[in-house]
Amino acid sequence: MGGRLDGKVAIVTGGAAGLGLAYARRFVAEGARVVIADIVDGAGALKRLDAPPATHAVRADVSRFADCERMVDEAHARFGCVDVFVNNAAVFATLKPTPFEAIAEAEWTASWR
Repeated sequence: MGGRLDGKVAIVTGGAAGLGLAYARRFVAEGARVVIADIVDGAGALKRLDAPPATHAVRADVSRFADCERMVDEAHARFGCVDVFVNNAAVFATLKPTPFEAIAEAEWTASWR
């Protein structure tokens, strides 16, 4: 029996523990392949998910533009695409409402400081 997310790829920031890990666990249960991005090492989270071929961990600090680019690049390299993005990392930014792709790198970086 297939899940609602069969064939989909999700990135979950802050995915190594707590609510982020719960999102990742549910996505895997629904058939998604999941990239866990967290400022701490996500290898332990992968063991708790018990779904190695369907998961990948990336150490990423979402306040750093280069880390964000790398987590997406790794998702593409590992699974070919990104269909779902859960921004669960526990950081509070001061960006004005703007489409994600329209945020300049300097504005993104300054908003986290």
